[in-house]
Amino acid sequence: MDQQIKKVFHTALVLVPPKNCIDQIQLLRKQHDKAYERWMPHVNLCFPFVDPAQFDQVFQNLQNHLKNFPAFQVRLREFNHFQHGKNCVMWLKPEAENDGIQLLYQEILKVYPQLDDLNKKSENGFQPHVTVGQFGTNQIEQRKKGFQPQFQEVQFQCQEIHMISRNGQDDPFKIIHTIKFKTDNPQAYEYPGQK
Repeated sequence: MDQQIKKVFHTALVLVPPKNCIDQIQLLRKQHDKAYERWMPHVNLCFPFVDPAQFDQVFQNLQNHLKNFPAFQVRLREFNHFQHGKNCVMWLKPEAENDGIQLLYQEILKVYPQLDDLNKKSENGFQPHVTVGQFGTNQIEQRKKGFQPQFQEVQFQCQEIHMISRNGQDDPFKIIHTIKFKTDNPQAYEYPGQK
């Protein structure tokens, strides 16, 4: 089902932790993440994503394909980092039940194989992560050691993902569509960026 899409950098397909899980993440991000005002805490699944003019059709296609995808538990507890130019990006590693995030990513690519940009970003392929900040290379290990003992593990059920968009380069992203998975125990979560 290879469909024509136009990719843009003011939209994304993301997994967003619910509001009741993000306080300590947001405290770190507010101090250390230059994208704090524009992005909610998130795991990018597809970025760049599709033009907003194509959102309704892409939403229908992804929702139809993922409606029976099983919801899964996600745990955030371990800090990690990667090099980004002269600096390092520190992030929380999402641990997903049954490798749910990787399986979800593969299912998305079955519908839109051309949305595989994050698979090509590093030699390790798609690396799901929740960014918490940017730091100098010489301070990254010390910062991780400082943050790790203070961080209380966060767990939530991933039962949906979100198509998000922003108007201008500095505007915050907002949730436009929510793609729901199959779950026997739906949670009534609120998310940052909801209208």
